[in-house]
Amino acid sequence: MRYRILGPLELWEGDRQVPLAPTKWRVLLAVLLVEANQMVSTDRLLEELWGERPPQSAAKLLQGYVSRVRQALDDRAGRLLVTHVQGYKAHGYRLVVAPDDVDAHRFEDLVEQGRRALGRNRPEEAGERLREALALWRDTPFADVPSTPAVEAETTRLAVSRLHAQELRIEVELRLGHHESVLDELEALAAANPLRESLRGQLMLALYRAGRQADALAVYQSLRDALVSELGIEPGPPLQELHLQILKGDATLLEVPRPPETPRERVAELSPPAAIVPRQLPRTKAAVIGRGGEISVIRKLLERDDGEGAAIVAIDGIGGVGKSALAIHSAHQVAARFPDGQLYVDLRGSTAGLAPLGAAEVLGRFLTALGVDARGIPGDVDDAAAMFRSLVADRRVLVVLDNAANADQVRPLLPAGPGCAVLITSREILTTLEGAAHVHLDVLFHDQAIALLEKLVGPERVAAERETADAIVQRCGGLPLALRIVGARLAARPGWPLSTIRDKLADAQTRLDELRVGDVTVRASFETSYEGLCHGGQDLDRDAARAFRLFGVVPGPDVSLPVATALLGVPAARAENALERLVDAHLLHSPSPLRYKMHDLLRLFAREAAECDEREDEREAALERLVRCYLATAQRAVSALGLARHLPERPVGDPSARPVRLADRTEATAWLETERENLLATVKQAATRSEHLARLAVWLTQPLQWFLYPRADVQELRHLNELAIRTARDLGDREGEAWGLNNMASVHWLCREYAEMRECLESAIAIWRAIGDRKGEQASLCNLADALAELELFEEAMAVQESQLAAARELGDRLAELAGLGNLGRICRGLGRSDEALANFQESIRCAREIGDQTCESFALHEVSRLHRESKRFQEAQEALERMERLSAAWTDPGAYARWRGHPWSAIFPHIKYAVPS
Repeated sequence: MRYRILGPLELWEGDRQVPLAPTKWRVLLAVLLVEANQMVSTDRLLEELWGERPPQSAAKLLQGYVSRVRQALDDRAGRLLVTHVQGYKAHGYRLVVAPDDVDAHRFEDLVEQGRRALGRNRPEEAGERLREALALWRDTPFADVPSTPAVEAETTRLAVSRLHAQELRIEVELRLGHHESVLDELEALAAANPLRESLRGQLMLALYRAGRQADALAVYQSLRDALVSELGIEPGPPLQELHLQILKGDATLLEVPRPPETPRERVAELSPPAAIVPRQLPRTKAAVIGRGGEISVIRKLLERDDGEGAAIVAIDGIGGVGKSALAIHSAHQVAARFPDGQLYVDLRGSTAGLAPLGAAEVLGRFLTALGVDARGIPGDVDDAAAMFRSLVADRRVLVVLDNAANADQVRPLLPAGPGCAVLITSREILTTLEGAAHVHLDVLFHDQAIALLEKLVGPERVAAERETADAIVQRCGGLPLALRIVGARLAARPGWPLSTIRDKLADAQTRLDELRVGDVTVRASFETSYEGLCHGGQDLDRDAARAFRLFGVVPGPDVSLPVATALLGVPAARAENALERLVDAHLLHSPSPLRYKMHDLLRLFAREAAECDEREDEREAALERLVRCYLATAQRAVSALGLARHLPERPVGDPSARPVRLADRTEATAWLETERENLLATVKQAATRSEHLARLAVWLTQPLQWFLYPRADVQELRHLNELAIRTARDLGDREGEAWGLNNMASVHWLCREYAEMRECLESAIAIWRAIGDRKGEQASLCNLADALAELELFEEAMAVQESQLAAARELGDRLAELAGLGNLGRICRGLGRSDEALANFQESIRCAREIGDQTCESFALHEVSRLHRESKRFQEAQEALERMERLSAAWTDPGAYARWRGHPWSAIFPHIKYAVPS
């Protein structure tokens, strides 16, 4: 969209003018354009539209106007006219515009270009820019928009800017000796601005040079009379001095200054005039969608004119992210700022099958393009670089170095002149390139990726299958190259529904095969970066290539440095160096310190590379080290939190898979929360691999159960335990199966599926007894008693609970005894034996005090208070309740009481100490 405000307000889409008939629409759009790219509050808009007394329905009317303007902008997604929300209401609106979208912005940019050109004593160039700027004016700004405070202020500001531009253009004409041609314009401007000394000075000089000395002196006298009579002041010193020079007939005023000798004249022998303005920029290859912010930043950096040498901008990013397209597009945007030429070269730094270009070859191409005879180009790189710098030293030349391999490749190709600029693209960030400003290009956000897909295949097809389009974008990972390939395939097959491509991309094993059109493939884009590491010649590059391959076996979305160290089986410092090398090469990124993540498509390529270049036993060994590291750390974490009372500790085995250090309960909780998705993904992947890895997967489910249960994550717990039971049975792991059944019973408890809970526990108890595991048996017995009590089978529950208590006392497990006493009290109450229930709860209080468990003591006191209240012993009930409240004030888990109210003792018991984050 283009907006014209230097006259009546107009909205243009390409060559079509979009109608804006209703007055309020134009006012709304005008105010948003005045504050372009800034949020304008709804209160401010209401005041602009209706003044101090808006109608009662003003807010609703404003929403309607916003909707109508969006329709005019064809902005259904709300990307151009953005709503800012506070709470549940619109707080304000922001109109997103690019620098060249508004004629007023273009006007001010051209005026500034003209001002700088004049400052460099280039009046011809300055005149071109200023004439182009003033030609944008059609009438008074916002001529057909009713006046509002914002519109009026902007109209006044722009009028002043126009007058400044007119004065500047007249200054250019005077420097060029065109005084006769500006006399009429000057007289009209001076008459319209009678007290403006700068205009009167220009008019006096033009008249004097035209041989009208008397008229020039009369202009001065007229101004002086007006200033004295109206303001009581004299003209300023510059005008007084000009008046004196004209009065004396100073001949120097008649001289027209000549511009200094141009660079072209100084190097004419080397560069024939017909060959010194190269225009080498390739055409823009593809639409650049969703990069407005980056384009704006690049333009500002390239247009920097601080006299401190050439502006250098280096764009870096993953292969296929659109660096070249962005660079070429941005170069075209600023090309007019570099009238002495634009040089372009593909340095082939990441081109499959081709060696990077050497500096000598590139310099030869540049010098030839600048008109140097090939026979006069030095063979020495330093001499050729010096000649290149000399030729462009005083020119305005843009150099685009696309696809650079490294900083060393581009250094000899950099001009030094302050009027030049360099735009570089590379896979790696060129951190050692002195004076460069770096722009990192990331994958597209989801809405940007959808917009690109709409551009490629048409908005109608995307709108018809929006959910399918969302899936395609997700499977392409927002990578522009992948989306362009998909778009090209769909555009060539207009009869295909989007679901065809979605289904083809569904299989991760073949996804990279599908991301191909002609000779363009995502795989090839990744391959060059990977091969560059494989053949880098340095130990660090080889370590990084191996780390890249082994990332292909990582199950979860990201890894921490300690876990990656275990995966690689090397010292931590060496692992970190390898991973940071991958980050520099944009084959990995670091979303936070010491955490690393790989793009989904890159991970698929890494998996292919691992299968091709890494032995199977090494891949299995790496995955095993990772699983063992997770297992050891998870065991340590749940142990630190006091959760794993019955959990057998499994040995780590491999010293390179040592657990992550966790200083305290807070760090243990944070680690489990952070690694939750990785731990679950690791269990699922390891369970499908070798027998050894599958056994580790079963072991890892056990600490995860203790962590997930307090969060009542039923769906994940169900899947986890089903997998554990199934895998343990396949392995013949009876202990693992029994733990899986016991843990599945807790899932049934959360869902109040007591019959299923009973079935699981009876199966688990049968296994415990078969393998002679008394500890496991008593834990399952305690939970079985809960299930039977919920089924109101209190007599059976009593028998099972007494068996559990006997086992706990036999094993000397006071915590298990404490849980059993609480359960026994609850069962007795169910049987109507209140005195026995009270005795059991009181005994549990004594037991809790002996082992220092205040939480369990609080729970028992609550039950005692309840029994006393039911027996109308209100004093005793109050005392128990007050004791419970004093103890509960110190609980680490404020939610434990609320959960316990609906859970039996044994189910809540293992978790009552767990500090669940809020």
